[in-house]
Amino acid sequence: MARRNTLARVGRIYGVLFSAFMLAPMVVVLAASFTGEGYISFPPASLSTRWYVEVLQNNTFMNALSFSLQIAAITATASGLVGVLSAVVLVKPSFPGRTFLVSLAMMPLTLPHIVLAIALLQLFGSLAIPSAPYALLMGHILITVPYVLRLTMTSLGGLDPRLELASFTLGASRSYTLRHVVLPLGLRGILAGILFAFLLSFDEITISLFTALPGKMTLPAEIFSYASQGSDPVIAAASGLMIIISAVVVIIIEWWFGLLRLILGDEPAKRGSRPAGE
Repeated sequence: MARRNTLARVGRIYGVLFSAFMLAPMVVVLAASFTGEGYISFPPASLSTRWYVEVLQNNTFMNALSFSLQIAAITATASGLVGVLSAVVLVKPSFPGRTFLVSLAMMPLTLPHIVLAIALLQLFGSLAIPSAPYALLMGHILITVPYVLRLTMTSLGGLDPRLELASFTLGASRSYTLRHVVLPLGLRGILAGILFAFLLSFDEITISLFTALPGKMTLPAEIFSYASQGSDPVIAAASGLMIIISAVVVIIIEWWFGLLRLILGDEPAKRGSRPAGE
């Protein structure tokens, strides 16, 4: 018992230290973005929102933010369609070649984003098709579909199969059962995956840098381009704006859908568990 308590205490300490390590850079950026000085400083000598006002009045940053939101929305929609339809098929355990197809769908997670970006540019170049914004969109979709697929498969895989069987027994077709029984019950995982795809697309920079046009860049790429020319609190404020938007999306996902539980499959397993003695 004493050893178990010690391990639990060590685990909590490790969790706190790891969380602090991950959050520290964001805290520094957010604090520096509110400096009242004309240069980046931490801790700030004085507090001001002037740099956020300057970012919001900067057409370049606002156009990049608008473009990022549009790309993220399109990516989330496309990834949702592809990921959900794929999950409906791949969630069946008896599907021939299922393991290979799931591994193939997850392959973009193992490839460096720069490799995907170069491959897309070469593909569109060989087909004589203008790469922007299609290469950008395709790249974002490729890296986000696996997340939608995995979350949807986890959500659908935990459903009680007797519910689907009951629908068939009552005379419902497969398409009706899918639309009115399976997908509504797995809606939490589906929506969480779509929101996660939106967040990943919004924060993506490597593919955006390689595939976006100079006059049509996403906000992360625009911030990188601005930072390469100099360093002032505008960079911190623009980065702080991204952190705030991303944090809001993460809070929504965790609060409404329980992302960690969906990934671990805790709640679906409870819903799909059978009574003892059955």
